[in-house]
Amino acid sequence: MTDGERIAAAIAISLALHWLFLKGIAPPSLETGSSDTIVVDFAPPDAAIALAAPLTLEEAGPPQESRETRADRRRKVLAAYLEAVSDAIHARRMTAVGSSGIGNVGFALTIDGSGNFADVQLLQSSGNPALDRDAQRAVLSASGAVPRPPLLGSGPLRIRLRVKYQYGL
Repeated sequence: MTDGERIAAAIAISLALHWLFLKGIAPPSLETGSSDTIVVDFAPPDAAIALAAPLTLEEAGPPQESRETRADRRRKVLAAYLEAVSDAIHARRMTAVGSSGIGNVGFALTIDGSGNFADVQLLQSSGNPALDRDAQRAVLSASGAVPRPPLLGSGPLRIRLRVKYQYGL
């Protein structure tokens, strides 16, 4: 029995009891037995009551979102958020660093509930110290620049990303 069916059954019973009470039929009497048990005795009405099948709340309200749909929506929001974080980092790179501006710098970092970066670690160097320093500066300056969507919750997100350089091609 679903929660909606339970609620509908409770409402139907409540309505029947109220109807009986308003029609002047005796309300249920409570007696306590000798062993401290409560005995409920309903006085049956003269005519039988026929109750129609109750409507469930699921039928009355909008369709509920399935788990797959929520997970798909969360994945899309996460992908869009990570793309925005990457764009914010890449927008903060220097345009002319050193003579060789070609390389990728890999980082691991944690994004907290407010969108700030913590525990930034260099995973892969580009081979050019100037590019590595600039990439780290870009990552640190992008911290908190992109607000975190509420759908993602406030737990830490541990991610890996690459800062790409292709200057002088």
